Amino acid sequence: MLGARSSSLPLPTYHQLTFDRGLVYAARFAPDGRSIYYSASWNGEPVQLYSTLPDAPESRPLNLGNSTLFAVSASQLAISAGCKDRYIGLCQGTLGLVPLAGGTPREVADSVLAADWNVEGSEMALILQVEGKYRVEFPRGKTLYESTHPLGYLRIAPRGNAVAFVEFSSVDGDAGWVIAVDRNGKQLLRSVTFISTEGLAWSPSGEEVWVGATRTEGWANEVIGLGFNGKQRVVLRLPGILRLHDVSRDGRVLLSKESWRSGLQFRGPADKKERDLSWLDYATLRDLSTDGSLISFDDWGSAAGASGLAFLRKTDGSPAIKLGQYGEPVLSPDTKQVLASNATTVNLAGFALVPTGVGEIQKVTANGIQETASPGFMPDGKAIYYAGDDGHGWKMYIQDIPAGTPRAVTPAISVKRNHQEGHILSPDGRTFFARDLSERGGLYPLAGGEPRLIPGWLPEDIWVAWAADGRSVYVYHDDKTSAPLYQLELATGKRELITTLAPSDVAGVTTIVNVRMSADGKTYSYSFSRELSDLFLVDGVR
Repeated sequence: MLGARSSSLPLPTYHQLTFDRGLVYAARFAPDGRSIYYSASWNGEPVQLYSTLPDAPESRPLNLGNSTLFAVSASQLAISAGCKDRYIGLCQGTLGLVPLAGGTPREVADSVLAADWNVEGSEMALILQVEGKYRVEFPRGKTLYESTHPLGYLRIAPRGNAVAFVEFSSVDGDAGWVIAVDRNGKQLLRSVTFISTEGLAWSPSGEEVWVGATRTEGWANEVIGLGFNGKQRVVLRLPGILRLHDVSRDGRVLLSKESWRSGLQFRGPADKKERDLSWLDYATLRDLSTDGSLISFDDWGSAAGASGLAFLRKTDGSPAIKLGQYGEPVLSPDTKQVLASNATTVNLAGFALVPTGVGEIQKVTANGIQETASPGFMPDGKAIYYAGDDGHGWKMYIQDIPAGTPRAVTPAISVKRNHQEGHILSPDGRTFFARDLSERGGLYPLAGGEPRLIPGWLPEDIWVAWAADGRSVYVYHDDKTSAPLYQLELATGKRELITTLAPSDVAGVTTIVNVRMSADGKTYSYSFSRELSDLFLVDGVR
């Protein structure tokens, strides 16, 4: 019947606000309900702040470079000055307050990951990283929640009586759960674990927490309403990826429609330029064979769904071979098997030995280890090594395979979890590269003894590999859209620029990760992430 839908609720309407190519980091309504402020990195330029109006297609830059938006009050912006990227669109930096009319930010606090004002603009809530832990303060100075897991997307309830935020399962992913606590720290809500969480806001009434999330897809594709009675409902569902930024007092929604891809580049001795070996939508390089003929990678994107997928691919461009639902696959010295991690996004410990040809899969249990990083094989292929966190901090471990037990071989170390640093064992099998608790690069002898700090090591250095002679190493810097690659002499600290890695199209590129290089320096491969956003104003959401 023509009139059958006349009593139905009207469908939401979508109005596009941004039109450049790049990533929207955060967006908020101003208290006047009309102006919109957001931070974005457009066309390969550093992230900065903008303002716009719904009826104006142009955005006005606020001349606050390398800064992302935290919150907006009637008179000020709360920003992250000096945005240090944590995960896609999430920054850690110095909390700065700047008038809406512009000016120089007044620095307030360091190591801030999120901030929000109450409706009146008289109180502020913060997420800070303090001594390796993550802390929610509301009001400033009063700790309501603390965790070893990263926290983000902090928002104050409309009535100012509670805060909600996301607790992530790891630093290099967006799987996590939503928590709400009252002003005394009493837990009001703890959601199920979502495969992907992308943004959070309170409903206009304050009776629900809305989160961009999913339990079935690779990336968030729904806005889910979480009630304090344990019930949840789908508020909005879109095809593809979405990120929830804000909800106004009258129920309008700011969200971005996302397109996220990971590229995989390779160059061998005979190649005049890099070749594209990307696969599916989010293939991330994990390893390069010694002779440069084979790469291993995983995919955690929309194609893989709720679990990761591991692959092998010959560098001649042959189609990739799927190994199964695994993550972070690294090649054995003879390339006959890979060491891969559990493929779930919320249980990061435990390995499997997966044959690259005929053979049986063997499980490897890392007893007592909660999270792992930088895995690899010992030279004889009979044992593995990895950085492991047993709940009391990170150390390097060696474990016989398949049924050995982990044994620590270093004192406490730190890891660069959002960059998988591979091939950290020296060619003679006697020394590991690792970082101390101050994140200084050093060489740690397996036989015991004091580590030796690497002369000339810089805070921005990211490990690539040992050179063939064992007297120098390769390192690079992740400058988001490019990556200078250096050879560093271990005795003197002298460094030489070898090349600069960069995709030809830098729009939306946010990071260059997992650079792998052959010991002779003639072959390399790497991945880069490209995140593209379109910001929308949505009306009619209920």
